[in-house]
Amino acid sequence: MKNLELIILMLALFLFSCSEKMDYEAANAYILKSAQEWAEAINAGDSSVIDRIVADDFVGVSLRGDLYDKQTLIRESKMKANRSYKPKVFNVTIRFYGEAAVAQGNETWTKKADSTSTTNIWTDTWIYRDKKWQIVAAQDLKLNP
Repeated sequence: MKNLELIILMLALFLFSCSEKMDYEAANAYILKSAQEWAEAINAGDSSVIDRIVADDFVGVSLRGDLYDKQTLIRESKMKANRSYKPKVFNVTIRFYGEAAVAQGNETWTKKADSTSTTNIWTDTWIYRDKKWQIVAAQDLKLNP
């Protein structure tokens, strides 16, 4: 009986030590790159980017304070796509909490026609599951009218 217990303990230790090690440096680079890609995808109506980085159970809070889900985000980005803006993401900070991350930053949307712009601040919550990082929650706030 003691040998069986020892074997089970050794197996458990082996399986625990083989668990995936989190590469936070790569995750940081991916999240940072994805933040800019998301803004560009919204402007262009590119649902493939949104589908890749936004989780199926995503819930966001819009600039107007409305809740929206992934399907609404995809639908509205396709309807409103006009490529008349140049989005720029900046001042992004990312903090990791195990298999979760909080990314916060700013984005400026500049009209190509007249160079007027608006700036937003945002917070995205990312979760690592199924071997990929995806956004599960987002909230945006307009900084200037």
